[in-house]
Amino acid sequence: ILRAFYKEMEQETVPFSENIHMVHYDEQHPKEGRCQKYRLTLLDAKTQTTIADDLFDDKSPETIKEFLRKNLDASEPVFIVTDFDKRYPDILKEIFGDKLVHQYCLMHLNKLIVSDFPKNTTIEQELLKYRLLNIFYNRENEIKFLEELQSEELNVINNEEKHQEWSKKAKKEFNQFRRKLKLERRRKKENLPLNSLEKAKHNFDKLMENIRTYDQTIQKRLWMINKHWLNLTLFHYLPGAPATNNPIESYYSKSLKTDNKKQFRTDKGIGNQIKLTQMRRLNLLKKPQKSFLELFRLFNPFKL
Repeated sequence: ILRAFYKEMEQETVPFSENIHMVHYDEQHPKEGRCQKYRLTLLDAKTQTTIADDLFDDKSPETIKEFLRKNLDASEPVFIVTDFDKRYPDILKEIFGDKLVHQYCLMHLNKLIVSDFPKNTTIEQELLKYRLLNIFYNRENEIKFLEELQSEELNVINNEEKHQEWSKKAKKEFNQFRRKLKLERRRKKENLPLNSLEKAKHNFDKLMENIRTYDQTIQKRLWMINKHWLNLTLFHYLPGAPATNNPIESYYSKSLKTDNKKQFRTDKGIGNQIKLTQMRRLNLLKKPQKSFLELFRLFNPFKL
């Protein structure tokens, strides 16, 4: 059955979109047995269709360059969204030169900000975290809620026992409030709202005014945002341009789930799983003429 399946998959071709101007680029690291593999992917930002999705034995700069040259027209202007891998700017600049518009993924920045704080934060730390998250995304509701909690905290801060008890209760209330906001957005099928460029700059400048009062980790993060400000805000200048790599993250989660990434024994197994997802997205999968039970009955190895 597997041999027949592999043969069918080898004959299938998935049509890829051409002449791409706005694209997402990302990498995934599935395993073939104990061997690490590298999946490089390009997605069309407008149509959400796959431009290229290939497996490699390494993700060296030369491999990435070859992949990009093969699948994108280096003579055409390109808007490309990536994460903060330090190698990307030089790689992309070498290929596209002055035709490159390089946007850093804002959701990846958010993950970096969250990782800068301890898992069990104080109300003060949580408030600072959300002020950083509020640079590019509207987190005013969470900030207002935390500011109210911070005011309440003044009443118990001098009593250690009461303060400990209050802190547990306050964190629970905030987590419930946060979940409520998330569920409301999900019900309305809304994304987390982005701030305007002016609002983002205002929020960032307010944080920079007090930068010396923050821990070194937070200071470094703010200076990093300052350094890459242009590459974090380029999407504002191009109508319809994406600010994140969310579409490619969603594509990865559907085509090769996290708990499946280490279960494949061959390149072919990983490749077929990826190809099946591409075919499903393009409605190329057809209903079988025979049911699984009918096919099983055809397979009778003990029949003489």
